[in-house]
Amino acid sequence: MTVVDNETTSSRPRTRGDEEMSHHPGLTRRAAVAMLGLPALWPAAAAAQGFIPGTLPPLKAGKPYAGTTIKVPTQKGWASFAPAVELTKNFEDLTGIKVQYDMIPGSEIGPKQLLAVSQSSGTYDVVTQHAATFGSFFRFLQPVDDRIAATWGSVEKFESWFFPAQKGVKGRDGKHYFVPFHANAQIGYYRKALFEDAQERAAFKAKYGYDLAPPTTIEQVRDIATFFTRPDKNLYGLTANWGAGQGYVAFIGYYSDTGRDLLDANFQPTMKTPEGRAKAIEILRFMQDSIHKAKIVNPDSANFQTGQVSDFFLSGASAMAYGWLSDYWTFMQKPENTRQVGPVGAFRFPSFGGKPAGGFSSWWVMGIPKDSKHPDAAWEYIKWLLNESPQIEMAAGQLPPIKTLAYRTAVEPGGVNPRALYDAFVEARIAIQVPEMSQQPNRKGIELYTQLIANKITPEKFVDDYVAEVEKTLKAAGYIK
Repeated sequence: MTVVDNETTSSRPRTRGDEEMSHHPGLTRRAAVAMLGLPALWPAAAAAQGFIPGTLPPLKAGKPYAGTTIKVPTQKGWASFAPAVELTKNFEDLTGIKVQYDMIPGSEIGPKQLLAVSQSSGTYDVVTQHAATFGSFFRFLQPVDDRIAATWGSVEKFESWFFPAQKGVKGRDGKHYFVPFHANAQIGYYRKALFEDAQERAAFKAKYGYDLAPPTTIEQVRDIATFFTRPDKNLYGLTANWGAGQGYVAFIGYYSDTGRDLLDANFQPTMKTPEGRAKAIEILRFMQDSIHKAKIVNPDSANFQTGQVSDFFLSGASAMAYGWLSDYWTFMQKPENTRQVGPVGAFRFPSFGGKPAGGFSSWWVMGIPKDSKHPDAAWEYIKWLLNESPQIEMAAGQLPPIKTLAYRTAVEPGGVNPRALYDAFVEARIAIQVPEMSQQPNRKGIELYTQLIANKITPEKFVDDYVAEVEKTLKAAGYIK
C-alpha cells in the first residue's frame, strides 16, 4: 500500500486557512505517441518492447523493480497533488514498486530536502522542488538526459512535449536535471452576480464612464476595487495572497509580466535601470497603498496565502480575488460551495506594463538525487506521474505541464480549468535565471517584502536593498566582474 508520512491527504481542497507554442486541439493518443517518437510502442508492440501497454510515457513491463520502496517528498496538504497520492496504488500494482510519501510543510519543502541531499543521507529517491527553489539542488542531482532520450527519443522531443518553461530549469551545462509534473499561474476571480447586477452596472457606468466587466488594465482593477469597497457592508474590492513568500512571488510575477527578467544579458539586475526601478516601485506602491492608503484590499491580505484568500472570497467579503486560485477552481464551480457569493468567474490579471508579457511560472519539478538508493525505480515513478492518469485527475487543481493535456483541460469544451489560467501560463516565465537567485536574493526579497507590505519600509528601500543583495550574490558567484 502507499505509505504517507505525517498525514493522510484528501482530494478535496482545503478551504481554510518565451516562446509561442503550437496548439494541438484535436490531438489523439496515437498522435501524442508520434510526438513522443515512440510510434512502434503503441499499443500492440509495447509489451514486446518491454513496456506496459497503455502507459505514456511508457513504464517498464515485467516489474523489474518489484519489492523496491522509494521515498518521495511532497508538500503537506497540497490539494492538487492529492489525486496522485490516491492513485499511487495503480502505479504500485503496475510496477511492484512501493511509494512512501514524506508530507512536508510548505515552508520546509526546500530546506528539509536540501539538508538531506547535501549530507548524502540517502533519505529520498526523488526531490520535489519549485521553480523558485530548484537552483540550490543541481550539484546534488543526477542529469537525466540519457533517461529522457531513451524514453522520448531525444531531448528535443522531450522539450517539445512541455511548455517552454521547462527550458528555464536546465542546468548551466545545458542538461536536464528536472522533469516537470505541475504547472500553474496566478489569476483573478470575480463574483459574477455582482458584476452582472443591473443596478451595480448602472452605478459603475455613471461613476467611471465605462462598462463594469472583469478588469483588463491595472487602472480598471483600481476602479473596480474602489467601487466595491464598502466598509459599512464589510465588503472589499479585492483580496490577495500578498503575505510573506507568496506576496513576494506575486510582486515578481507582476514585474515579470511587464516584459522584464530579473537579470539582463550581463547578469545585472534590471531593477537597477531607471525604467526597471521605476516600474518595480510602481508595483510595490500599488500593493502597499491598496492595503494601507486606499484600503481597497483587506488588511489581512498582508498575511494571506491562497487558501485564506479563497476562504475570504467565498465568505462574500470581497468582489475580486487574486492568487493561485486554480487550486480551488473546480471546488468553486459547485453551487453548494458558493452559496454566499454565487457563480464565480476567472480573469487574467492585468499587466503593469499594459500588455501582458508573461508572469511568474509555478513549475514544480522532480529530480533524482545522486544519493538515491533506487534511481531506476524513481525514474519509473516520475514517468508515471506524467501519464494521462494521474495528470487529468490532478488538473482539477493545476494545469498539466504537457501542452496537449493543458489545452484539453482548459481550452476545449468540458475542460476542468478556466481559459484564463491557460492564457496566463502560455507566456509565464521562470523567474530564476541562475541558481544563485533562488538562494540569498530570494530570502532577502521575502524579508524586505514582508517589511514593505507591513508598511514598515518604502518601495524605494525595497528596490535599492534588493538590488544590492542581488549584485553582492552574483559578484561572489562570478557572474558580475
